[in-house]
Amino acid sequence: MEKGSLDEQLHGPSGGSALTWHMRMKIALDTARGLEYLHEHCRPPIIHRDLKSSNILLDSSFNAKISDFGLAVSLDEHGKANIKLSGTLGYVAPEYLLDGKLTDKSDVYAFGVVLLELLLGRRPVEKLTPAQCQSLVTWAMPQLTDRSKLPNIVDSVIKDTMDLKHLYQVAAMAVLCVQPEPSYRPLITDVLHSLVPLVPVELGGTHRLTR
Repeated sequence: MEKGSLDEQLHGPSGGSALTWHMRMKIALDTARGLEYLHEHCRPPIIHRDLKSSNILLDSSFNAKISDFGLAVSLDEHGKANIKLSGTLGYVAPEYLLDGKLTDKSDVYAFGVVLLELLLGRRPVEKLTPAQCQSLVTWAMPQLTDRSKLPNIVDSVIKDTMDLKHLYQVAAMAVLCVQPEPSYRPLITDVLHSLVPLVPVELGGTHRLTR
């Protein structure tokens, strides 16, 4: 794909400089649409199981496509998949990591991590020392819910370029997606409906930009 992966765009040499706030929201919306197709329109539903920024590919217009279905599984009639643990550190939902429980909410957790990457410009796991790592979710959670701290942790590339109300909405959505308890996480369809009004009409949403 012409623009490579979201991971390369955010964490590569350009450091996310090509991705404006609206472009980031569009990529989030495109990704949510892809997940909704897998969860709601495929029969049986499909869980991607390895959603991450390096598996979100971008074409020349920054349209996002979910790639790499090597770990994807379809849910059996009980709505649960009993599968050997796999995935990528930082994106794997806690209940899958600890108990091997896999549902569509596992993908929603990974989507929440991608949303945090778009918002904060940080990797999902950062090395503090050779022996110590820090999870983006653990680091960001207390600050995401504090309106006074949130603007200070936003990626410097997009800082002060968005409507603060929109920023708080996206942060609240990310917090819901990465809840430790899967039943507290929204369905990807709910996430999709929340994102549509934040994306400009010309980028596939319903938000009308005021000149």
